[in-house]
Amino acid sequence: MSGGALMGIRWPALAAVALTLALLVVIGPGGALVVTEVLIMVLFASSLNLLMSYGGMVSFGHAAYFGLGAYGLALTVAKLGLPVWLGLAAGPLLAALAALVYGALCVRLTHIYFAMLTLACSEITFTVLFQAYDYTGGDNGITGFMAPRLSLEPWLYGVLVLAVVSACLAWLWRVVNSPLGLAIQAVGEEAHRAAALGYNPRQVQHLAFVIAGTLAGIAGTLFAVFHGNAFPDYTGLGFTVDALVMVVIGGLRSFAGGIYGAVIYTLLKTFASRYIADWELVVGVILLGVVLASPSGFAGMVQRLGLRARSAS
Repeated sequence: MSGGALMGIRWPALAAVALTLALLVVIGPGGALVVTEVLIMVLFASSLNLLMSYGGMVSFGHAAYFGLGAYGLALTVAKLGLPVWLGLAAGPLLAALAALVYGALCVRLTHIYFAMLTLACSEITFTVLFQAYDYTGGDNGITGFMAPRLSLEPWLYGVLVLAVVSACLAWLWRVVNSPLGLAIQAVGEEAHRAAALGYNPRQVQHLAFVIAGTLAGIAGTLFAVFHGNAFPDYTGLGFTVDALVMVVIGGLRSFAGGIYGAVIYTLLKTFASRYIADWELVVGVILLGVVLASPSGFAGMVQRLGLRARSAS
């Protein structure tokens, strides 16, 4: 994987953080809510991007860990009556444990069989949450567990989310550029060759799976705080498809792909749905155009434009 394809997050990232911070403060509560949701989706999509762009693993069940992050918080606070700060830790921990168990099963298979097994794990999680009515509320979910325990101004919560997401992305960047990250890439590109070099493909893939699941759990926990609820649908195929679309639009084989895709897709979903009844059709057309015109997604388009600008100067 070329260094050009893996876009660095240095001064551009610092500029993006500064701009986001300014927007949260300036644009008011309504805008702050939109920006906050975009940031959460950035982390969710980036966690799936680790599996797809680096590990060569297409997951159809990644939302399971997003939803379990939300339920870890909700159950801790609403059912156990524990402090919110414990719930904030319980959400990612529950997602990590589920990724540890499910990942051990999924990495035993490859290609479409891996993808379908991840979907099966997600459906099992959804069914358990849906059927365990006494604990999870079934299809009614768990609602209202944040108020009045945590009442923050929208912009202030947005700043906190920005700090958490920035820290997670910085850590993820360190991971993919570490020896572990190189091992994940090697196994993702050619598992047999990586095994010949001394790597244990299943072990490497399992570790990448747990890292991605934990980051998705953090995103789900932030999402539960943001909306003040947790529903079984958070673990369903719909949320996974959203993340898959984000990664494809943003650009595979690029660290920035999840970031670009989450921003584009979430803003389209937020604003197009207000004015266009069939907004999914608009997203579908855009996705089709991206796949045909720029298979490397928006990140690849940005890279090509940057190369042209440098060569012209």
